[in-house]
Amino acid sequence: MLFSITKTKIMLVFLLLTLSIYLLGGCSLHSTHVYLTWQGDPHTTMIINVQSLGKDNPEEVLYGDKSCANNPISYPHRIKGTYKTIPEVIPQRNVHTFELTNLTPGGLYFFTIKTSKGKYSQEYKFRTIPNDGSVLHFIVGGDVGILPSAPRLLHYAGKLNPQFVVIGGDLAYANGAPKNDWMWDIWFNNWEKHMKTSEGCLIPIIAGIGNHEVNKKGPSCPPEERSPFYLGYFAQGGKTFFSRIFEPYLSLIILDSSHIIPVSEQTDWLKSTFESSKNYPYIIPVYHVPLYPSHRSFEGGVSVEERNLWLPLFDEYKVNVCFENHDHTFKRTKPLRNGQIVENGTVYLGDGCFGVNPRTIENVSLGYFEKMESKRHFWYVEIDANELKAQAIDEDGNLFDEVSISPRKIEK
Repeated sequence: MLFSITKTKIMLVFLLLTLSIYLLGGCSLHSTHVYLTWQGDPHTTMIINVQSLGKDNPEEVLYGDKSCANNPISYPHRIKGTYKTIPEVIPQRNVHTFELTNLTPGGLYFFTIKTSKGKYSQEYKFRTIPNDGSVLHFIVGGDVGILPSAPRLLHYAGKLNPQFVVIGGDLAYANGAPKNDWMWDIWFNNWEKHMKTSEGCLIPIIAGIGNHEVNKKGPSCPPEERSPFYLGYFAQGGKTFFSRIFEPYLSLIILDSSHIIPVSEQTDWLKSTFESSKNYPYIIPVYHVPLYPSHRSFEGGVSVEERNLWLPLFDEYKVNVCFENHDHTFKRTKPLRNGQIVENGTVYLGDGCFGVNPRTIENVSLGYFEKMESKRHFWYVEIDANELKAQAIDEDGNLFDEVSISPRKIEK
């Protein structure tokens, strides 16, 4: 946890920066946040998200498959977006989304952002995900925060040139509070500095929800009020649980550990999603609260409910691996089915320490750990037709654990 004096200084710097921009009559594009998400097919679509504070708001994205940095009006395509305002944040924070469609799988695209005053941003670029059977490679982690360790880990993650990053909740630790928008500014500054590939492409985010994305307004309030930043900043279809298909290998499933939507209300959807995914070699759920915790009690309420309702489906559909978070440790379990060690069972990897302070390891006597440590890390995952390889990387960039997992046996 940040010492209060450090937190105060950081907050003061960002408040002064925001105020100066606001008083100067608007936020130029170099001081906004530009980042990528998906709500559709990751092979043929991309959402460009742009945050703005001032009067000169993003109006259009101009794009194409060749650089037009020296002549922005020559991009062959342009699209107008939509925007929403994050409630109760002062100065007003607008989030603009531009969804590009009908893209080529594995294609390289360039874009610039035109403002309402006719100004153009710098040129950015990204790659869509190929669907040709080449190796799929991405980063998974959770519990990031804004401590100095977070950008160190992001630095090493970016150097691995992932095609995307999955975050299993607890991103900026702003607790859904409008007054904590400055924490998100630090988080996005860290992201934008480090999350580019060696060829300069922006790396898309797939964001799950955690307890620190949600305030204390309670279930009687609309989700947008309980989690204004998560649902406002991340254009992912407006839900806290969803799936993304990465042909031809992976069904990636993002779940909500009862932060906004109760575990029980996702079970039917989860079964249906598993059924539609049964012909993929790899099914990977990602969620915040672990079924097999490494620090908190094994009898914690949400963990028990997930084991009661989700675990039978994980077992029935022979899930390869789950990524768990929330406990701020490193862990790799033995392969499990219904809590028992079995060959080719589900391996549970976690436990959400992608920048926050590590916690102690507990529950060792329960016997489900293969390896565990109080250590910051993220997971680098590579998938092909023959295996899934997951490597744990620490904050010094060192590989300290890895596991190879076989594809699911698909019944014809």
